[in-house]
Amino acid sequence: TTMGVGGVVDKMANVAEMKAHGVEVSLSTTNINLKNFRWTTDFIFSYTKNEITKMNSSKRAIDMITGSGFGLQGYPVRCLFSIPFRGLNEDGLPMFLNEDKEITVSDINFQESNDISFLKYEGPSEPTVTGSFGNTFSYKGLKLNVFMTYSFGNKLRLDPVFKYSYSDLDAMPKEFKNRWMIPGDERYTHVPVISSKRQHNKNGSLSYAYNAYNNSDVRVADGGFIRMKEISLSYDFPKKLITKIGFNSLSMKLQGTNLFLIYADDKLNGQDPEFFRSGGVAAPVPKQFTFTLRLGL
Repeated sequence: TTMGVGGVVDKMANVAEMKAHGVEVSLSTTNINLKNFRWTTDFIFSYTKNEITKMNSSKRAIDMITGSGFGLQGYPVRCLFSIPFRGLNEDGLPMFLNEDKEITVSDINFQESNDISFLKYEGPSEPTVTGSFGNTFSYKGLKLNVFMTYSFGNKLRLDPVFKYSYSDLDAMPKEFKNRWMIPGDERYTHVPVISSKRQHNKNGSLSYAYNAYNNSDVRVADGGFIRMKEISLSYDFPKKLITKIGFNSLSMKLQGTNLFLIYADDKLNGQDPEFFRSGGVAAPVPKQFTFTLRLGL
């Protein structure tokens, strides 16, 4: 914050220090090596960790829980915090632990900056472990390549789909099927009720409750995944065959890329964890299939 000279009250500045370290391991092996059959493996493992050691800036609760991570001394550069969820009440409304360490529905100060110790630390929003695992199988002229990538160590905030009121234009995910509907449901679900007009009149701050629910620990998923990145099958035709038809070489290859996720958190409901890291504004990486025919004259 400045004195306002030039009409600008707040100015960006580098007011932090950090330390970081990491390690990367690459391993290539030949598992089987026979006359007509060969199996090789390539494995890459990368681990990185960083920590803010000094930070001279103000922090509000709303900054710590929204977006894709914030900075706080003693934590990773991009770390994610949440409002602690404390279940649903008898009316199906979400309850939380607030800045005064009290259980409440909507009495939460999102602008709290003096004491944010009530927030729950989830973890870094950027992965700490990344790598790949590939296997190549060769039999005479056939070659099969199976390549996987993986990423672990980060947390993701699920989409903020819950509100205190909805219209016919709102799209509701399948999570709403498990929402609170009758007294007693609070023992079996954490998905809040679609609030009524009567509840609005009784509590004019219901928007705070649903905003807190969107940014609570129950709306956090594991960002780790294992992806089948590529499968390809190629064939090199025998020299004896292709020379008879006037070619020096002839090969074909069928390749599939970004085929499917082997593992991802069930809380994502099929959404791509890499898509979340892109900020939710880019299209997920599409599947691609390629057929290649190569002729050598």
